[in-house]
Amino acid sequence: MMNSELKYYLYARKSSDSEDRQMASIEDQIKEAEKLAQELGLYIVEVIEEKGSAKAPGRKLFNQMLQGIEEGKANGILCWKLNRLARNPVDGGRISWMLQQNLIKHIQCYGRDYKPSDNVLMMQVEFGMANQYVKDLSVDVKRGTRNKAQRGWYPASCLPLGYKHNKSSEGQVLHDEIIPDEQTFPIVQKLWSLMLTGNYSVADIQREGTQLGLLGSTKGGHAYNTYLRMFSNRFYCGEFLWKDNNGNRTIYQGKHKPMVSKLEYERVQEILSLRSNNGRSRNYDYIFKGLLSCGECSAAITAERKRHIRCRGCKKKFSCLHANTCPRCNRQIKTQDHKRIVDILYYRCTKKKGKCSQKYVTESKLKELYCKAINDMELSEKIYLFLVDQLKELEHDSSNQQKKLHDLHYGQKVELEKRLKRLALMRADDEISKDEFNSIKAETQMQIQATEVEIRKLNYQEINWPEIAKGYLDVAKNARIIIQKGDKHEVKRLVSHLGSNHVLKDQKLLFLKAKPVMAIEKAKREYSKETSRLEPENYLISQRDFTGFSS
Repeated sequence: MMNSELKYYLYARKSSDSEDRQMASIEDQIKEAEKLAQELGLYIVEVIEEKGSAKAPGRKLFNQMLQGIEEGKANGILCWKLNRLARNPVDGGRISWMLQQNLIKHIQCYGRDYKPSDNVLMMQVEFGMANQYVKDLSVDVKRGTRNKAQRGWYPASCLPLGYKHNKSSEGQVLHDEIIPDEQTFPIVQKLWSLMLTGNYSVADIQREGTQLGLLGSTKGGHAYNTYLRMFSNRFYCGEFLWKDNNGNRTIYQGKHKPMVSKLEYERVQEILSLRSNNGRSRNYDYIFKGLLSCGECSAAITAERKRHIRCRGCKKKFSCLHANTCPRCNRQIKTQDHKRIVDILYYRCTKKKGKCSQKYVTESKLKELYCKAINDMELSEKIYLFLVDQLKELEHDSSNQQKKLHDLHYGQKVELEKRLKRLALMRADDEISKDEFNSIKAETQMQIQATEVEIRKLNYQEINWPEIAKGYLDVAKNARIIIQKGDKHEVKRLVSHLGSNHVLKDQKLLFLKAKPVMAIEKAKREYSKETSRLEPENYLISQRDFTGFSS
């Protein structure tokens, strides 16, 4: 054979990218190449298998192959097709140059070969076509994903936890391209609700998620950063980020079912920001730590625990929080009278922003301040039951109103779709021009899209305001008991519901009351005013005043 004196590298490459979806696998390439070598009598010194794209230079095994040719270990290349060697001008130029310099004496492909004596133009054309194919493919893929984003569907192949691609049994994408995963969606939604309470750190949520069965591909729990990215991803509130025509990252409104509202998403971002600035004690989980700031210097309020005892032997007073013996006489604490131990938990300014004259406040005193702050919203059993009944009536009216809105938007959509059909018939009968048809069609389609957005908002509305309002009424009824006797998680949840910007100054508590709290206070005042007017004694007084009699 004419090539019996040559030594060949058999090179096979398969990319995981979409550019090689129609290309034979590495095993098939090697099998066909070895069969070709046997027919032509080619001597293979080494088989090189490489998995990776050739869109950019820098393939490790490819470079090692060319270095082996320069060192004289081989002088020929056997491959399935020329585009297996290069899809970029840098690697293609190296192959062409080494062929012209007679370093590579022969390149054998399936159905074609290349020699130093051949016209190098044909090889350059094939390399150029392979390079242009990759560029065109990249443009097509980017355009396709951009169009998908503009249609309201997140174009990523891997979706956030709780969602999955909706595909039929034939592999065709259906109308709703992204749908909730029936197994993970309820779990992730519960984790978001726990995060919204403000009583859990990301690490707490991670442990809770693992216990609920939110596992990764290795059947183990997801990493901490996975949960951090999840709570920072606006996909869960119905939006997502993707590049626009200019390559700038833009927020798109998604058509998928949101898991939380935008307000709830922003609330979680605030919680994450606070947790990044306020560390958590490893030894003691303080109730009010991270919730308060100093009213004098605006620094954070921290918590400290002091545990003192006076030695019965030498009378020395010392901290026994981290000590087991008296520092003066080495007397064991366990032999001391435990009734003499004073355990105090107090809150004070960190003074990280300079001098501050504010004094400390004990936890018991702080609970008293919160109990005083809820006096105006605290509900008796009678008022509570009355407001619950009023809430049920409002819920019924709201449900009817929502149904009317849904029917209205749906009717508008049907009329617009009929208009499109009539428009097509008018164009077919040449009653309107092409430009008029395109203009009216585009306007009508925009109106249909706007109507569909309103329908989805009604269908996917996750905020059940009557349930939230009922929750606030329950809080108003039981707030004092929770503050005085509830566990730390219940107290934290309650305080976070009362309002924001909690400030401590001169041993007084100030905060911006939440709108539901103010609404409950107003309802309580109106109820008290109305009932006091109808009391028999007040009624008689008002009648005497009206008729002109004096007391």
